[in-house]
Amino acid sequence: MPSPKNKKSGKFLQIAADQLSEDLPFVLYKKPGASKVMAVLQDDPALIPALEDNSPGFLMVPFHREEARPVMLRADRQYQTSFQGVRLHKVPARAIRNAVAREIHQELVARAVTALKNGSLEKVVVARRFSVEAPEDLLSAYFELLRWYPDAFGYFWHHPEIGTWMGASPELLLRYDSGVAETIALAGTRPADPDEALPRWTGKERHEQQLVTDFIVSKMTALGIQPQTGQVRNVRAGSLWHLGTSIRAGTGLSGALRLLADLHPSPAVCGLPREAAYDFIRKNENFNREYYCGFLGEVGLEQADTFEFFVNLRCLQFRNGKAFLYVGGGITPDSDPEAEWEETQQKSTTMLSMLKNSG
Repeated sequence: MPSPKNKKSGKFLQIAADQLSEDLPFVLYKKPGASKVMAVLQDDPALIPALEDNSPGFLMVPFHREEARPVMLRADRQYQTSFQGVRLHKVPARAIRNAVAREIHQELVARAVTALKNGSLEKVVVARRFSVEAPEDLLSAYFELLRWYPDAFGYFWHHPEIGTWMGASPELLLRYDSGVAETIALAGTRPADPDEALPRWTGKERHEQQLVTDFIVSKMTALGIQPQTGQVRNVRAGSLWHLGTSIRAGTGLSGALRLLADLHPSPAVCGLPREAAYDFIRKNENFNREYYCGFLGEVGLEQADTFEFFVNLRCLQFRNGKAFLYVGGGITPDSDPEAEWEETQQKSTTMLSMLKNSG
C-alpha cells in the first residue's frame, strides 16, 4: 500500500473541504497521542457494505445491526499532515439542563434497575440523544476537537448515503498487528476533581469494570486464545476518569477476526448477558443508536493483515444544521437514576465544550 502523501495543513484542509463540498466519502482521523492527522478519500459515492478482497480502507460498523450497515471507505487517495498543540485555555461548557430529558432518562434507568433485580441481566448500558445547533464550519470544529482531546482517537467521517459523524473515543476495541491482538477493558466513570490527583472509585464502578474484563477474557479463552491481562489503571479522558485493564494475546489473523466478531458489542456499550441487554436496549431506548457504540478504524492501511478499531464513543452526528450528541452509562442493580443522569451530563460536556469553542 502506498504511503500517504504529506501535505501542509492548509492544503490538507482544502482537500478535505473539497471532498465535503462535493459530497464524496472520506474520513480524517488522528490516533491517540499521534502527531499526524490522516485522510482516506474515496473518489466515488459508492456505498461499500463490507471489506472487498481484503482491500485497504477505513471501516465503520453500527451498534444496531438490524437498522444500519457496516460501511467501508475505499482508500483511493491518502494524505497526512502534521498536527501539534492542545487547547491551553479551555473554556468548558456547562451541561444543558432539561427537565423533560432528565425525567425520561431517569425513568429509563429505573426500568433498567428493575429488570436487573428481577431478571437475568447483570448489567445494561442505556443512552440518550439530544441536539444543539451545529457549527457553520464542521472541519474547523474537528480540528478544535483534536486540540481538546489529543489522547483520544479523533475522527471526522462523511458518506453521502450515511451522513456525517465526528468523535473523540477513549476506547480501543481491538488492534491486530504482527500476530498480537490487543484490547482494553474500559468501564466505570468519575468526573475529574481538580482538587484530587486521582479519582475515588466505588464498588459499583469497580464491579462494572470487572464485568467487562471477565467478558473479554472469557471470549479469548473460548477461542483457544491465551490472554495476558495487565493491572487495573486509571484512564483519563477529557474531564472524566475511567478504569481500564489492557489485555493482549497472540493469535493469527483468522483468530483475531473471530475475536472481533465476539467482542462487539462489548459489555461496556451493551451489557451482560449480551443478547438480553441488547434486547432491552432495542425495546426501551427511544432512538436508533446507528453508529454510536459501534466501532471504526483502519484496515490494512499501514501493512497487510492489520487493523485497529475504536469504539464510537464521545461522538456526535451532524444532520440538517443540528449536532446530535449521544451519551450513556452502565447500569447495575446498585445504580441510582439521579446519579446516572448526572453521569450523562458530565459526559456530554466532552462535545459541548468543543462546540462552544469552535464557533
